[in-house]
Formats: sequence, C-alpha cells, structure tokens
Amino acid sequence: KTLDVQVDVGGKMVIIRTRTLLCLRASGIIPKSFECLGSEVGSKRLKSTVTSSDSEASSFYRSAEINAAEFNKEHGYTHVPCHSYVQSGKEPIRAYPKSPQIKLSHLRGTQPQLPPYARTGVVSSPNSFFIEEILLHDHDNIRRMKKAASVARRVLDYACSLAKPSVTTDDINHLVHNKLLTEGAYPSPLNYAGFPKSLCSSVNEVICHGIPDSRPLQPGDVVSFDVSCFIGGVHGDNCATVIIPPENEDCIEYTKAQRLVQATNESLAAAISTCRPGSCLTHVGNAIHDVADAYGYDTVRKYRGHGIGSQFHCPPFVKHFRNSDYLELQEGMIFTIEPMLTEGDAQDCHEWLEDGWTVTTSDGGRAAQFEHTVLITKDGVEILTVPDGLIRNN
Repeated sequence: KTLDVQVDVGGKMVIIRTRTLLCLRASGIIPKSFECLGSEVGSKRLKSTVTSSDSEASSFYRSAEINAAEFNKEHGYTHVPCHSYVQSGKEPIRAYPKSPQIKLSHLRGTQPQLPPYARTGVVSSPNSFFIEEILLHDHDNIRRMKKAASVARRVLDYACSLAKPSVTTDDINHLVHNKLLTEGAYPSPLNYAGFPKSLCSSVNEVICHGIPDSRPLQPGDVVSFDVSCFIGGVHGDNCATVIIPPENEDCIEYTKAQRLVQATNESLAAAISTCRPGSCLTHVGNAIHDVADAYGYDTVRKYRGHGIGSQFHCPPFVKHFRNSDYLELQEGMIFTIEPMLTEGDAQDCHEWLEDGWTVTTSDGGRAAQFEHTVLITKDGVEILTVPDGLIRNN
C-alpha cells in the first residue's frame, strides 16, 4: 500500500511517498520514528481536506467568460478556436543557426556557485527506493528561495525589456547570461541535461524549451522567456510572454495575440488563488482548464510545473489541466505553476529533431506561457517571483 511519511533530513522536512514502507522499515532502512502523514492511501494518493464545490469550480469559468467577452467587445473580435499557418499567412518557425554553448571556462569575473550538473550535464535521478519525495522547506531554505526567486524575476523583466524588432534571441541570451553572473547567479538551464543556452526563448508556435538562435524578432511575434537561476544553493524559476508590437496595432493577428496572452496570465492567477494548506493540485489544474475553456484555448498536458529547491525539477509535479491528482498542499511546499495555452490543438505537439528540445504545435497555433514560483504558507500562498515592490501574498 502507499503511505506518506515525514522525516527530518539535515534540517529539512521531507515527505516520502512509498509503496514499500513496511518492508523498508522492517529492514531498518526507515526507522520506526518516522511520522506517518495521514492514513493509508490508494491510487488517489493523499486526498485534500479542502473540497471545491461546483459553484467555486465554475466561478473561474464564469469570470474568465466575462473577461473574454469584454475583450471581444472592446476589440470588435469574434474568436474562432482554431489556428493554422494557412489562416495566419505566417511562415512556420524554422531552425536558425545557433552560437556555440558557453563554456564554464569562459565565465568572466568571480565564478558563481555551480549546480551539480553544470560541468557534466548529468541530472541526478530520484532515490530509487521512493516514488516521490516532497520537500517541506524550513525557514533558512525559504529565505534562500526568496532570494533566488527575486533574482530570477529581475532578470526575467530585463529579458522582456530587450525584446524588440531585429534583436535576436541569441543576443538576449548573451545579455541575460551576463546579467545573471552580475547578480552572482548561475543560469540554471545552461547544460541542464545538455541544454546549450542560459534561458529558453519560445517564439510563436514554439510552446516551450526554445533555444535562442540568430532569427531576428519580428513585429507581431509572441515570445516567451523562461529565466531560471541558481544562487545560494537553490533555484529560482519564472516565465513571461511578451508581444513584439507590430506597425499596425489594429491588425487581427495582434489582437489574437493579446487575447491569448491575457487568457494565459489569467489562468495562472486563477490557479494560484486555489493554493492554501489543505487544498490540492487538482484545484490548480481545474482552474487553469476552466479559464482556457472560457477563452476557447487549449492547455498543454505534456509539460508541467514542478517542485523546486536545491534541485531544479522535483516533486510535486503540477498538472495544468483537469485531473485527479489529490496531493494535499502543506505549509512549506514550494513549486512552480506554469500554464501553457495554445490557439489550436495543444496535444498535437512535437520536439524538433534538429535540437531535441524545441517543442512546437503541429498546427501552427501560437502559444503563451506564464510561470510563478509559489510558497504554501500557514495562511495561504506567497508568490515568490513577483516584480519588486508588488504584494507577494495572494
């Protein structure tokens, strides 16, 4: 049977979910002093103590439906939930030449602390004994996570400010790389499982994991920047989507892009509003899916949010669609929520064979993504990756 247990590991409280707890305890691998979290659970895992009523669940849809209708009225727009290269008249994004990967030996000035994979590109796998380990961060870890998240946010805002016509994403990557070093941080994507750049830049129909290249940005492009950093032994992670202003802002493609970006940002806000102790990941996915449905967009299922700390990606993994993932949220959990919405079919996507990373829609529908790192607090949730000066508590 599946059990949740909690243990202090080096001052960090860790939730361990395992199907083999009894035999591990009998063998002495897990001491009897481990505290059990809740009762035994089956395939639905540890179910939340906070339920979401039909009225609460539908409120996100109704609110988004109103916002979508107001947008349509203001812009004289009628939305058709379909998109293709033929409809837009745009050429598909193609692989452009990329500059060489930055070598660690080329880092200028004082070298920042490096994550374990920085030199080898090898990402450590979870302990094979356990199905999941979910970290409950202590005060010191939270303090370090807040700093990493703050740096990641400042550099994300910097990256977005650089996005202008004729500028290449490779140019932006170079500037972001140097900015992170100036902040005393290491760019988390660099050499993570071999990723060759210091940020992800995803243009138009690229959903995520786009590799910066020599293609100049063009008016009307929809560009997502995912900026992550490693500082103080932990990672910070966030993402935002911007639109390169066209010469004629009344054009239909610009209106469509604005609407997609608005919906994606709204879906993230709705998801975060469900987070509090006793709630669960199911509510997060449901809220995102409700907003996507109300606007007439699809939500990507293949790529998910994740726990974060000393590891870049770790449990819990956060689904951005309706699901039965009943993992209960507890004070001290830190994870990302990063919905990706598309104009067309979000499930018909593929990775480019040219680089093994870039993920695009197959029908040419554009994508947008927003991401925050959040902390579950005693009273609710704190957004760690908000711009300086804004309120962090939801």
